[in-house]
Amino acid sequence: MKNLLIIFFTLISVQCYTQISICGTDEYNKPLIENNPKQYESIERAIQNYMSGARFKTTGKIIIPVVFHIIWQDDNENLADSVIHHQVEVLNEAFNVTNSDTSILTDTLKKWVGKFEISFELAYLDPEGNPTTGITRRKTQAPHFSYWGNYMKFDSTNGTDAWPTDKYLNFWVCDLYGGLLGYAQFPGGPSETDGLVLDWQITGNQIYPWTYPNLESFAGGRVAVHEVGHWLNLFHPWGNNGPCSEDHIPETGKQAGPVYPSAQCPDTLISDCDPPERVFVKHYMDYCGNECMVCFTKNQVERGIASLMTNRLSIIENYIPKPIVNTFDETKINPTLTKGRLYFEFPEYEGRLDIEIYDIMGRVVWSTNLWGERYYQLFLGKNVNGTYIIQLIHNKKGVFNKKIVVNSSSPFGANLKEEDIYLNKNN
Repeated sequence: MKNLLIIFFTLISVQCYTQISICGTDEYNKPLIENNPKQYESIERAIQNYMSGARFKTTGKIIIPVVFHIIWQDDNENLADSVIHHQVEVLNEAFNVTNSDTSILTDTLKKWVGKFEISFELAYLDPEGNPTTGITRRKTQAPHFSYWGNYMKFDSTNGTDAWPTDKYLNFWVCDLYGGLLGYAQFPGGPSETDGLVLDWQITGNQIYPWTYPNLESFAGGRVAVHEVGHWLNLFHPWGNNGPCSEDHIPETGKQAGPVYPSAQCPDTLISDCDPPERVFVKHYMDYCGNECMVCFTKNQVERGIASLMTNRLSIIENYIPKPIVNTFDETKINPTLTKGRLYFEFPEYEGRLDIEIYDIMGRVVWSTNLWGERYYQLFLGKNVNGTYIIQLIHNKKGVFNKKIVVNSSSPFGANLKEEDIYLNKNN
């Protein structure tokens, strides 16, 4: 029976490996490594020395400022700010293990889950010191891009120049050619091209109306997590020197190639390496799909931190914390006595703002989240008379609350309109 199971898992594994690649990181970095092998050997030594010595001697959570360069040709490709904000949220969940779908891991696999404690924040100052949203936009004449030439990374080739890569993690979002979904540059490459590239259709946190059906398994933001892993010098579990090569992560097991969504997310597989090894499937550095890529392993975290504290240290040292200014006391919510409609006006803020409404029993009756919107309105619905508490939570910290009374006989706050139905469907 045991032999039959091994053959079964191996057949699934081989079936998965016959599909096309989604990540161009190995192909992109291969000539860089071959042209300067001593530099990359030095980078690897620095990682190994850190892991065997100082290791995790960090103080508090590491903050990495990021900038997204959106390079678009048609309106769909010009992704809204909210899509980028949601993508950043996916990164922060993944690197801090706050995603709820780690529940798919068995108790045995959960013991191998690692936590980076890295926070990704959209830059608030541009390279000249001016305020920024951390998002740039460039309308391009190029119909699509590839990793050949890095054309999306230069103003002169219909792309956008990198912001200083010793201060920012640069993301380029564009239309990638030939089914390629992303690629990243390992530490050691040219500074002007450092960072990672994402296809516009898999950027965000969900399947959107513009997502091609054959890409739905990779929509949800975790391709970006995978590519940031490469930026931290994490390899695919099959290594970057061909099938069954070294990835420096013992618990993932040696693989001959990717595990794709068609494998239906098993806990483990038996690889067809020689000798065969049991493969940990459900981690971000494989190709198993958004619903299966749910964690980094402990040694992936250890290696990634070692890379960050050696070859990526400048991005930490150059970080300038944003001044903390709580201006939510200026929030306006009207009317206090309402028929049901509420109007919100917020001060300027960065990041995520949650609105939660509680009834007098302390139960949440309505909630949503905003990303930078200054004005908002909602209708609580008909026949909901009573007293409610509205609480605002900015970046997971409570910043404002107010009591309101809903009374259907109130002269304030209009009745429900047709456009409110549309509004509620989209919130």
